[in-house]
Amino acid sequence: MHVADVHPFSESPFMNHLQACFLFRRPVMSYTTERASSWTANGSQHHKPTPEEAVERLSHYHPAHRHFHRAKSMLRSSGRILIAGCGFLADSYDVFVINIALEMMEQNDYGVPLTPSIRAAVSMMTVVGALAGQLIFGVCGDQFGRKWTFISTAALTILGTVLQSAAQPRMMGLNIWQQLMLFRFFMGVGVGGEYPMASTVTSEGSAAAHRGRNLAMVFSMQGVGRVLCALVLLFSVHVITDTNWQWRFSILFGAVPMMACFKFRWMPESEVFLEDVGDKTPPAERMYVILHTVWDNRMKLLGTAGSWFILDVVFYGNSLFSSDVTAAMGGANANLPGNALTNLYIQLMAMPGYICGVIFMERIGRKRLQMSGFAGQAVIFAIMAIFYKELKGLTGLFVLLYALTFFFDDFGPNLTTFVIPAEIFPTAARSTCHGISAACGKAGAAVGAAAFLEITNMYCVRGRCVKGRDADLLDRGVRAVFIICSCLAVVGLIWTKVFVDDRPHESLAEVENADEIEPAKPGEVEELEDAVVEGFEMGKLQKPEGYEIPSRQPSARAIE
Repeated sequence: MHVADVHPFSESPFMNHLQACFLFRRPVMSYTTERASSWTANGSQHHKPTPEEAVERLSHYHPAHRHFHRAKSMLRSSGRILIAGCGFLADSYDVFVINIALEMMEQNDYGVPLTPSIRAAVSMMTVVGALAGQLIFGVCGDQFGRKWTFISTAALTILGTVLQSAAQPRMMGLNIWQQLMLFRFFMGVGVGGEYPMASTVTSEGSAAAHRGRNLAMVFSMQGVGRVLCALVLLFSVHVITDTNWQWRFSILFGAVPMMACFKFRWMPESEVFLEDVGDKTPPAERMYVILHTVWDNRMKLLGTAGSWFILDVVFYGNSLFSSDVTAAMGGANANLPGNALTNLYIQLMAMPGYICGVIFMERIGRKRLQMSGFAGQAVIFAIMAIFYKELKGLTGLFVLLYALTFFFDDFGPNLTTFVIPAEIFPTAARSTCHGISAACGKAGAAVGAAAFLEITNMYCVRGRCVKGRDADLLDRGVRAVFIICSCLAVVGLIWTKVFVDDRPHESLAEVENADEIEPAKPGEVEELEDAVVEGFEMGKLQKPEGYEIPSRQPSARAIE
């Protein structure tokens, strides 16, 4: 999908003559998909193009890459974003559905009680699986190609989700909680693989002017997944009366968007990958090339992986006062429907950041947006550390600050740590480097969860705080975490300034939007050329001065 430096028709002597025709003076994008459909037909519906139609069609042909330019289609572009982004929708959906789904499950007796340690293990298995998937499928994307790896991640995500919803009190020698851990790990591997694959497929199918926006739109499907999850949970608790089916339906619905998009993932292999890797590097040599490329780009990788790690450690501080925000919004000690409604309000808080990121990504720039996000987080966590106790009594301001943590995360490093690695690395290791960067982010989330839990309780007896009795000691621990988060956000800002390079790699410099090209069918160009020659012979087209019609036989490769 690279644009040639020369005029696309200059490589063909036949096209040099056709450039003199009056129809070639029309603007290139005057061609429409409706016009194409009149002759690019299937089977028996195909009819021979007229000379005028042939000239019009050939005016959009790129002989170097054997594809046609076509009119922009917002619907087609949005469809590609949805196909690439459904993995992120599933990611956020499955991460956020499990907490309330476990509450639903507690209404039933499955033989083994749900303890806090089991609850934590069920939730953590998704993170562990995602980390593994990011590394494994990141390498597979560069070794085996984008297409089949992208299909594999979707299949594994669907399988893991469906198996979760089918968990039984006892199966394969495992209780229901152990089954959830196993199946959430499989689902997590698939979801993790979506990070390097969706980003790479999108970056290699987007023109430079729209690449940042397209990548931001793909990642912003996380926000859509959060809201969808909250809506489905509300539906389940209010409509489904069978408590055994409430949680099963809620979990299973997370696979529906991915299943709806699955067949559309059978798209052609990335032309960038085919040109830079597929046609140059035999499969047996690709692993060596991947490792060598990763090493050569180690400083860029240090910037992307390090900033993603810092981001996920810092953002864990957001969860430390989510329970206080829930209480301020009237959700403390609420029943299951009340928790589901409060969850919807909280998830809606994340949407403004995603929307602003999509709109302003190209205008502000990746690196500056990441630095401004870290700066905003540093200020908010500093305010929370100083005035935490006082702010809890000011409901409106308290909830606003909580919403701003989402805003500066999503309109900042949460978006840019995904976008930058998809653009700056060479094609040979683009997927691998993105997977490594994303895996470092998941590792940061795990480190933040483990470390901050200990710090929060460090002032209490034996490191275990009891709400109500140890409220003041617990507040001191939370303040300490907020101070650390504020300092880490400053570190993230400095790290971005020093180590992050957001200049796109040269292999993406001349990429066209994948939704604006159409591969030539076998024999199509020859049939069009025959139609133009016939137009000259019959006087339907003005023959260029000095041009002599070559003797041509009807194309044997013409479309049947």
